[in-house]
Amino acid sequence: MHDKKEQQYQALASWLNYRLDSWRNHREQNYTSKWDEYYRLWRGIWDTSDRTRTSERSRIIAPALQQAIESSVAELEEATFGRGKWFDIQDDMLDQDNSEAEYIRNLLQEDLEKTGCKDAIAEVFLNGAIYGTGIAKIVVNQNIERAPIEQPVEGSMSGMRSIVEFSSIDVKVEPISPNEFLIDPAANSINEALGVAHEVIKPRYHVVEGMQSGIYRDVPLDGDYDTVQMGYDAEGRQADESDNVKITEYWGLIPKRFMKKNVNKDDFQYTKKDELIEAVVTIVNDEYILRVEENAFMMVDRPFVSYQHDIVPNKFWGRGVAEKGYNPQKALDAEMRARIDSLAMTTTPMMAADATRLPRGTKFEIRTGKTVLTNGNPREAIMPLDMGQTDPSTFNQVASLQNMIQMGTGSADMGQTQDTASGMSMMQSASIKRQKRTLMNFQNTFLIPLINKAMYRKIQFDVDRYPVSDYKFVPYSTMGIMAKELEMQQMVQMLQAIPKDSPAFNVILLAMMQNSSIHNRDQIVFALNQGQAVNPEMEQMEQMGMQLTMQQAQANIAKTQAEAQEEQAKAQLHMANASQLQPDEITLAERQLKLQAASVNMEQTKINMANQVSETARNIPEVEHLKSETILNLAKAKQAGRTTNINTTVQ
Repeated sequence: MHDKKEQQYQALASWLNYRLDSWRNHREQNYTSKWDEYYRLWRGIWDTSDRTRTSERSRIIAPALQQAIESSVAELEEATFGRGKWFDIQDDMLDQDNSEAEYIRNLLQEDLEKTGCKDAIAEVFLNGAIYGTGIAKIVVNQNIERAPIEQPVEGSMSGMRSIVEFSSIDVKVEPISPNEFLIDPAANSINEALGVAHEVIKPRYHVVEGMQSGIYRDVPLDGDYDTVQMGYDAEGRQADESDNVKITEYWGLIPKRFMKKNVNKDDFQYTKKDELIEAVVTIVNDEYILRVEENAFMMVDRPFVSYQHDIVPNKFWGRGVAEKGYNPQKALDAEMRARIDSLAMTTTPMMAADATRLPRGTKFEIRTGKTVLTNGNPREAIMPLDMGQTDPSTFNQVASLQNMIQMGTGSADMGQTQDTASGMSMMQSASIKRQKRTLMNFQNTFLIPLINKAMYRKIQFDVDRYPVSDYKFVPYSTMGIMAKELEMQQMVQMLQAIPKDSPAFNVILLAMMQNSSIHNRDQIVFALNQGQAVNPEMEQMEQMGMQLTMQQAQANIAKTQAEAQEEQAKAQLHMANASQLQPDEITLAERQLKLQAASVNMEQTKINMANQVSETARNIPEVEHLKSETILNLAKAKQAGRTTNINTTVQ
């Protein structure tokens, strides 16, 4: 019975290794060598393959491609995590209560950040920029946490400190290097592939602990596994290679018959009649099955997510920043090394010496401070060779190659941007445009599936902290700066055009605070919400006041209507009385009216007479002045002996 069970495991191992070997060969033949080159240039490590001529001595590697990679990663991190809330979860459209979705979002973000999710995603961004594809694995771990507590001591005022242990379920995001990931070359995504595999080198004790806890089968762990054979560089080589084991974890479809008894060990092919099931299979050293079981996740999904920095159609592996800037970077390095070698030749040129003028046995070499003995005139014995001058056009060529790298990778020269608000805004807008396509790839193919998988793991395994009954949630990414900057600019413009006493002013201000990235944003938002919240007592008093105002207005309207009706009644009464007057009474009334009119005319006449009198009084001084002037003129004429008759009468 035991032998049949082992044959079953051996048949499954043969079936998997046949496919994994094919996938691994395809990756190594088409991608591994290029990935090593991209990684080396990012690290700035010189290799003999960089030498363009045998006489080349300089080993410099320009940091242009490094700067492009780092700039791209920084922009992606800022765009994703720059606003604090880097993802959101909305409830199903049919649900009216959103409190459950809000609770899950806050709790899930706190749990993910506690396990270092941001750092893991930053490393995924770096892998995507270097290799073209960023990959991560969602791992569920059960941990034992310890915390100090204060316990009271009976009969004493003081307490006693002790340690309490409690179990916790952690969902952790682990970045995966493309060199450790296998996928069917015919597949364009993880979900549509037959399966995927994660290959890692781990210490032997890791497998032993799994065997002791019952996670793994008890299998021989003979031999060792070279880390360099796995694609690791010399830095990854461990001191004791004999302690290494290779673990391959396969997630995907396998024929269901391999989980039954009496399976031929050489039967690694399958037909269309085979029933495929989702399973997880762990192999150690490409030989022994450590674990095989059906996928136990409630959504039967694979715990891997990936995104392409730049999409390559119909391919799983994408194109990164390093690939786009690789060729101009190689040309730039060759140009700079040639220029450095030329400068070395022109600044310290070769020397020619007359051997007959040098002392016998002298080893001729030039170095600072050395004295060279010659037989005769040194000018005739030693002379430098004219090596010419370094072509100054090489500086322009270097600048042109650097510009080509920036154009190819989409990176910006941070030093060319003015340190002003408008300059920073322009730079930020340009970075958003450059990274928009990558951000969309990251959001749709990486972040949203990541949040979904993490949320479902918590709901499944951490039931106490995630008491969720409705699983219809819609996670989405806020796209960080991309959305925030545009919204903030629009809201600032609206806020300037709306008066402060408008109800929309506080609404827009609240939205601006919610979109901002300041550290105390939540406190400000809470204060604004409290200020806008209506006090029930004040609301009741306002309603009572409105009711009283309405009642008073209704009373005033009723009073006005009553007065109008009263006046109308009086008018009707007067008309009725007037119609009942006798002819004598009518004549008398007419006389009274005439007397009143005559009285008015008399008053008007009095007023006119008074005006005339005042006008006359104003003219008297002028008349007296004319009289005095006439008398004076008459006296002067008499003195002159004139006999002219002068009429002195003044009217």
